[in-house]
Amino acid sequence: METFTDDTVVALASFLSPHDMLSLALSCKRFGNKYGNTTSRSRRMAARESNKSRGSDREVRQRTESISLMEGAARTILHTKWTDDEKNALPRRGNESWIGLYQEFLLVFRLPLQFDKFAGQCMKYVERGNKTTVCSFGLTISSAICSNVMRAGKHCVSFQVNDDNPTKYGILCGIMRPTREDITSLAQCHPADDDLFSFSLKDYEVLHQNNVDCCLFNTCTGNGLLRRWKTGEWRNVGMMGFIHWEGMEETREASFKIGFVLDLDEGTLDVYKNDRRLGTMKSGLVGEYCWVVSREGSVSVAISRQLRVLGG
Repeated sequence: METFTDDTVVALASFLSPHDMLSLALSCKRFGNKYGNTTSRSRRMAARESNKSRGSDREVRQRTESISLMEGAARTILHTKWTDDEKNALPRRGNESWIGLYQEFLLVFRLPLQFDKFAGQCMKYVERGNKTTVCSFGLTISSAICSNVMRAGKHCVSFQVNDDNPTKYGILCGIMRPTREDITSLAQCHPADDDLFSFSLKDYEVLHQNNVDCCLFNTCTGNGLLRRWKTGEWRNVGMMGFIHWEGMEETREASFKIGFVLDLDEGTLDVYKNDRRLGTMKSGLVGEYCWVVSREGSVSVAISRQLRVLGG
């Protein structure tokens, strides 16, 4: 690899997955050290000597601002792949790893959406190895969570529902704050009724005061269910809040599709039924969310990315 220039290494790395980039970065200092990704070794050594002659402060500052070859490769790939809308929807958090951001980009915008984890004991995948479709069973409410974190911009999703008993329960689907992996240890999980604050990835109590941590659509009644997780601080009680909204509609069919458009720039969550817009269920949303489905009883739900703007 000594015969390849840094630019050649970056070009070759563009064919790698984020996981392989990280593995390569950990394999040797040349790929993983934060010495900058566009200069040759001789130029780096010359720059280092020049920095020494100008003082240690300049050297420390330049070292802080530089990134490794693999980080530079991930950054280069991102800038060639994402659209302006996608870039706006995935702002970088501080000094976040470019490799990690590239992985998040693929999950949010390129790879099929899937349910990554379950909270509760009565949820499972319909087919082994296929995480796009889940089914619930039993009388304990459980949740299937898509771990893709939506940070900003507009995001569309579609839930295809097949319900054996649509007149009794319906399903709960919508958005919730991202949570840690240990939420899977819960025996049951109702994001709009349970206090899940201790499972939050971040201290959303500080970041997003007076905002909702969970917003679900009840397909059976058409109601919206809101919850601020920290007990005792949603409408002065630790219970969910029910909302009636213009356009709400009951769904009692055995098979139907529910779509959502989450616009985090506008702070709105719009609901669609079989590609027909029902209305805006909630406005004023702030922060980061992920998709979630909850249910007790027998029902199957498939998640997919909505590739076009939903109709009116």
